[in-house]
Amino acid sequence: MGSRLIGLAVHSLACVLYIVLNNFAVPVYKQLMGGLTSRGVAIGMGMYLVFYFFASLNLVLVFINRLAIKFGVAIFMMLAILIYLLPQYPVRAMAYCALAGGLTLLAMLVTHDISAAFNRQSETGCRP
Repeated sequence: MGSRLIGLAVHSLACVLYIVLNNFAVPVYKQLMGGLTSRGVAIGMGMYLVFYFFASLNLVLVFINRLAIKFGVAIFMMLAILIYLLPQYPVRAMAYCALAGGLTLLAMLVTHDISAAFNRQSETGCRP
């Protein structure tokens, strides 16, 4: 049960970091490139779809035990984002694939390390 709570906390933090990094990167991109190249509701809603997909898969990853399966789900998510955004939005495809994939992989590894340390500590009986 403890590893699930650790996973939920770490993956929730990854979702918060996604929002923070996205809100930081979009104005920087606009300043460097002179604005977004596309306008309209469709791509804006598409970015919400990418975030909701990212958040829901991070929630699913909390309940998967095997690390190999978690990596498979993360790679599936990255490929799905690329397929969804390419070829119309290649810069966004790469950026959101890197953002979502990087945060998911980081959350998986941090969860694994914290859970392993927590399990080692509980096996030795040294609890704070």
